[in-house]
Amino acid sequence: MLNAWWLLNYAFALVLGWSFLQNSTPSGWQAWLYGIALWLTYSLVYILPAMLASYLAWRLIHRRQPRFFWVLAVFFFGFSYVLIFADARLYNLFGFHINSFVVNLITTPGGIDSLGSSGEAEAFFALIGLALVLVPLLLLLPARWLAGRQGKRPVGFGRKLIVLLVLLGVGERLAYGVSSLEYYSPVLKVADAFPLYNRVRFKTLAAKLGYENKRPRQLSAGMAKGDLNYPLRPLETEPPAKPLNMVWLVAESLRWDMLTPKIMPNTWKFAARSQKLEQHMSGGNGTRQGLFSLMYGLYGAYWNAFLREERGPVLLDLLKQQNYQFYMTTSASFTYPEFDRTLFAAIDDGDLHHANKSDPPWKRDIDNARAVSQFIQERDTSRPFMSFFFFESTHARYDFPDSSVIASPYLQDVNYALMSRKSLRKDIDQLKNRYINAAHHVDKQIGKILATLEEQGLLENTIVVITGDHGEEFMEKGHWGHNAGFHEEQIRVPMVLHIPGRAPAVIPWLTSHMDIIPTLLPLLGVKNPVADYAQGENVFSRNRRGYVIASDWSGVAFIDDRYKFYVPYRSMSGKQNVLATRDDRDVADSGEFYRTHMATIRQILKGAKIFTRPRSG
Repeated sequence: MLNAWWLLNYAFALVLGWSFLQNSTPSGWQAWLYGIALWLTYSLVYILPAMLASYLAWRLIHRRQPRFFWVLAVFFFGFSYVLIFADARLYNLFGFHINSFVVNLITTPGGIDSLGSSGEAEAFFALIGLALVLVPLLLLLPARWLAGRQGKRPVGFGRKLIVLLVLLGVGERLAYGVSSLEYYSPVLKVADAFPLYNRVRFKTLAAKLGYENKRPRQLSAGMAKGDLNYPLRPLETEPPAKPLNMVWLVAESLRWDMLTPKIMPNTWKFAARSQKLEQHMSGGNGTRQGLFSLMYGLYGAYWNAFLREERGPVLLDLLKQQNYQFYMTTSASFTYPEFDRTLFAAIDDGDLHHANKSDPPWKRDIDNARAVSQFIQERDTSRPFMSFFFFESTHARYDFPDSSVIASPYLQDVNYALMSRKSLRKDIDQLKNRYINAAHHVDKQIGKILATLEEQGLLENTIVVITGDHGEEFMEKGHWGHNAGFHEEQIRVPMVLHIPGRAPAVIPWLTSHMDIIPTLLPLLGVKNPVADYAQGENVFSRNRRGYVIASDWSGVAFIDDRYKFYVPYRSMSGKQNVLATRDDRDVADSGEFYRTHMATIRQILKGAKIFTRPRSG
C-alpha cells in the first residue's frame, strides 16, 4: 500500500509542481521539452525527503504503531506540499524563491506582522495549509483500493517510472549543460523558476574537447566573513563650533516618482529649498540593505556581519561623543528588521520609541509625526539633537485614511492569498493608486515635522534627510514589490538633502544611499579619508567614479549610466550573473561590457570584504 500511496502523492506533487513550469513561461520547443522534463523530475525531488522519512518510519515503527506511522507519513507529505505551494506563490508574485530573507521573515519576531496582510488573507492561507496537509490523508483511501486491486503492479510501475525519471534527469542535466555553454537563455530562464535546481556545467570537459564556451565567465562576490574591521582607522574629529542637528525622515518602499507636486506637495516644496538628487539609488532592494547602506555608507553585503557583532554605525558613535540627544521612532518595529542590533545598537532603549501595533499604519505615522514634533519643541535646547523616523504607510498593503485619497479607484483590500501574477495585471493600476494615496499621507506627516522645524527656527542649523529605504515595482518589469531584482522601480528613490548654508540645487548625476554618510560626516568634524569608514562618495564631488553599488540577500549589483550587472555572493547559489542596460533591457553585445568593465568589477568584489578580517582565535 505504501508504494501505491507514494505514486498518488507523486501525482499530486505534479499538480502543485505545474505552477513552476507556468512561472517559467518557456519560449520555444526546446525550452518546453526541457521544462516538462524538469517538472516531471523535480516534482519527485521535492517530495523525496518525505518519501525517505516515511520509509524510515515504516521500517522502525509501522508494525508496532501503525496509526502513529500513518500520522507521521501524512505530516511529512503535507509539510512538503505546503512548502511547494508557498514557494510557487512566492515566485509567481515576487520573482524569488524561499531564501534567507523568507526564513528570516518567518523566524524573527514581528516578521509576519510586517507584511501587513489582512485577517481574511491569513485565514485563507490557514485553510489552504490545512487542505494541503489533509491531501495525503485523503489519498490513503484510493491507495488502499489501488493496492488491493492491482496487487504488486504499482511496484512494477513505480520501478519503470523511476527508470524514466532517471533518464529524464540525465537528459535535462545534459540540456542545461549544453545551454549553459551556448548561453541559450530560454532554457536557463526555465531553470530559474524551479527552486533548489542543481545546475551542472561542463566547462572543464568542454575546454578539453575544444568546445567554445559562449557564456561569459561567472563571477561571485564572496560574503563578508570574520571579525569586523570597522572603521579601518579610528576617526579623527574636530567638532564644529556650532553642531548641526539632524532629522532623518525615511519612508518604507518610497520610489522616486512619488516626489511630485500632486502626490508629495510638502516634500516637493521643501526640495526646492534643498538639494534634490535626481538619480538617486538605494543601496539595496530591501529594507535591511537599503537602510544599512544609508546609515553606514557600506555595501548591504555587510548586514549579517554587523548584526552578528551588534555593531552600530560610526555616525551614531560620533553623535554620542558630541553629546547629542536622540529621538528614534518607527511605525514598524526596531526588532524586525533588527535595527536595535545594527543601526541603533548604540542607542539607549529609552530613545527608541516603538509604534503602537494595535493601530493601523496610517494612524501610527500620524501619532509618531506628532511625537517627533513634540520632541523637537520640548528638547533640551542646550544640546544638539538627532531624530530618525521610519514611516510605514507606504509598505504593502499601502495604508491611508479617507482624507488622503487623491487617486481612485483603488483596490479596497490586498489579499495575498488570492493574488497571482494574472490577477495583479488586472488590478495593478488600482493597487498602485493605494500606494499613491499612502505616499500622499506620508507627505502630510513630513509636512507637519518640517513645519515644526520652521516654527522653531531650526532649519538654519539642521540637516534634513528625506528618502525611501528602497523602491516598489508595480509590474512595470514583470514583478510586484521589491527584493526581486534591481529594476529601476525597486531601487530608485527620492532624496532630498537639506544642508544649512548650501544653496538649493538639483543634482543630476548618479548618487547612492552609500554617499550620504561620506557627505555628512565631514560636516560633523571628521577629518579621515572617506575610505576609512565608508564606501560611497561625497554627493557634491565632481570627480566621481560614475557608478554605484546595490545589494540584496544574495549578491551585489554594479550600476552606472549604461549598465546594471549582478554578481552573486556564491557562484553555486543558483543566482546568476545578470547583465542589463540601465533601463533594464537586454544587452545586445555583452562582450563590450566585459572588455571595458572587468577591472572595476574586480575592485567592487574586493569591497565586499574590506571591512572584515580573519577571526581571532
